[in-house]
Amino acid sequence: MSTITKKTITILCLGCFYFLFSQEMKKQEYTTVLIDFKDNSLAHYCINKSMTKAEFSFYLKGYETKHAREEGVRKSKNGLATSLGIPIFIFTLYSSTIFSPKPEKPEKLKTLEGINYITLKEFQSNNYQCTSSVYIIHKLKDGTYLKWKTYYLSEE
Repeated sequence: MSTITKKTITILCLGCFYFLFSQEMKKQEYTTVLIDFKDNSLAHYCINKSMTKAEFSFYLKGYETKHAREEGVRKSKNGLATSLGIPIFIFTLYSSTIFSPKPEKPEKLKTLEGINYITLKEFQSNNYQCTSSVYIIHKLKDGTYLKWKTYYLSEE
């Protein structure tokens, strides 16, 4: 078999693989969560001035209050710690551009009509189970919304 034929077959196989993979990615659903910046389950959020990068951190269920977190630390000192030796009380999502040099602004929405979303309380009650992509929506002062594509970075 000639080199050109081998390369052609390889390119066709890679093309088919890429096409099938991209089709599978389109089928994957995503989780959309509506948050309120006044919610006590929101531990921290940070959005840069150019509105291209964001980070959203939420308290795990049962650790929304300072007292609950202090109690968790006390219990960890009695042998109930994580593998790192530190109790973890926060779940964090990062915008898709947080580690990217290519800035990308979130989608601006005029209304939530037609958007299938869950509340932060529902997300928290489900132990933050989600798809690989999570959209975070929050309301702006002018009544519109921003929709951020975010990801969870696991420590594994």
